[in-house]
Amino acid sequence: MHMRMREKMEIYGSILINNLRLQFPWPALSAAALLILTELMFNINSLEGAAVAQPLEMLLVWTGPALLATVFLPEQNPEIRDVVRARQIGYLPVCLLRILYSSLTVVLLVLFFAGIMKAGESQVLPYHVWGCVCSALLLGALGLAGAGISGNAAGGLMVCMLYYLASYGLGRRLGAFSLFSMTKGQMEGKGWQLAAAAAVTMGALAVMKRRKQL
Repeated sequence: MHMRMREKMEIYGSILINNLRLQFPWPALSAAALLILTELMFNINSLEGAAVAQPLEMLLVWTGPALLATVFLPEQNPEIRDVVRARQIGYLPVCLLRILYSSLTVVLLVLFFAGIMKAGESQVLPYHVWGCVCSALLLGALGLAGAGISGNAAGGLMVCMLYYLASYGLGRRLGAFSLFSMTKGQMEGKGWQLAAAAAVTMGALAVMKRRKQL
């Protein structure tokens, strides 16, 4: 039993290393570029109140789609897809592993950017970090669902853009599910976005498994 567990851990470790080396670099670079772009496009120094949330909600939330809408990207190549699905471990655990480290990267990038804002004497609170992470993961989950079900990463990004525009146009009608709630002074309800992100992700994986895409 111990030997089988050890072998399994070695297999997962090998899959993780290969994915970090082959699948992860471009999404990670895209997400890192968004940090730089956010810093260039917004004043992030000496911000207070709702102004602190603007760079986080207006642009930094796109780190979610950058990392999560690309989870299935390598397998859009039929040859790679056939090889991955023929493995003993299966395709679903590989995708779950990618979702896990991509989500963790979103958290780390938001924390890093919040640290930069803090160094610039902006009054960044833990809730700003929490809210940005929740919104980024929701937007990323929508991108993941769109990309996975449509079989095209561009489809996932289109879903993200539509939701982003809906949040911008509908505003308060979306309530706690508005991406820009902190910018508009609403400092609660972001937890619902995290719950929705988890539900959307699980729902998308269930649909894909039913359609034998996983």
